Amino acid sequence: MSMTPILHPSGALAFGRLLEMRAPGIILPAGEIRLFHGRHNGPNRGFGAEHIWAEHEREMVAAGFLDFDGVAGYVATIIREGTPVFFGDHSWRSLRVMAVRSRTGTAIVEHRAPRGEDAHWSVITAFSGTKTHGTRVGTVR
Repeated sequence: MSMTPILHPSGALAFGRLLEMRAPGIILPAGEIRLFHGRHNGPNRGFGAEHIWAEHEREMVAAGFLDFDGVAGYVATIIREGTPVFFGDHSWRSLRVMAVRSRTGTAIVEHRAPRGEDAHWSVITAFSGTKTHGTRVGTVR
């Protein structure tokens, strides 16, 4: 169930797309951005809609998203065409970038290439903070 996709409010599977991006010493691959049901394992541990709701319910409610079913809408206000994308460093165990919408919030997405499936970027979390970290490497398409 954790890898069950949650659709964009428009009904699409993807929340956006990242083109191939370059940062010092690394090439970040292209792919769709997808949101999964995910799971929450505790503070700052987990991914997807379940994790976002568990960690950021108050922020979502303040933004007008009143229940778990609003997670996709909340993420869609952040990850949309034109949202700047930043790459910090290799400190995470996998490739992650942050999409920051100055008035709305930040989403952290991680590159995944499951065996037998298309490679994509998975939404790890989304929150109201808008401080950028790292180098701007692209925008959401």
